[in-house]
Amino acid sequence: MGENGSEMEKKEPEFIFYHEQQELQMCLKHALNNLLQRPAYTKELLNDYCLHLDDRNWFNPHRSMLGLGNYDVNVLMLALSSVEEDLTLVWFDSRLKYKNVNNEKVFGYIFNKPNTGLLSLITRGRHWFTVLPIDDGRHYNLDSKLARPERIMDFPEFFNDHLAKGGEILIATKFEHDGVIKKPTEGI
Repeated sequence: MGENGSEMEKKEPEFIFYHEQQELQMCLKHALNNLLQRPAYTKELLNDYCLHLDDRNWFNPHRSMLGLGNYDVNVLMLALSSVEEDLTLVWFDSRLKYKNVNNEKVFGYIFNKPNTGLLSLITRGRHWFTVLPIDDGRHYNLDSKLARPERIMDFPEFFNDHLAKGGEILIATKFEHDGVIKKPTEGI
């Protein structure tokens, strides 16, 4: 018991995360850097990947024609494989649920959700963000639109709710990705 007669509160250890905040439509850059916990990617590097995928400087299908970002999944895949050779991304089948994830093989999650609002009608953009698991089973949302990383109290619910709302999830895993997604025991 504490000095005032009440039990001492259990405090969680604090984690210090590398956390980039939103600039323009650079959420893919922020999601990648937040996943790796360092500034590994720049706008210039991601634009180079776009040109590698399609050499058109104007109207490149892999980014915003305004040059503000809004990169697509092809840039994400190329970027991660170019900088982190020991990581691979596995697209999670949205017909499945969180219970099909083998957490022991997960390095991190990259979520993609439809943007809302008037600007989304013009840009048709989607928003990328990272969720990192911690060894003790906790998960932290490192969305660049947040002022600071936030703990997700019920990650299975967060995960399944994201899929139910039309979101996509890519799972980052080390080398062999066999077994990161468990086969469903019942029909999809």
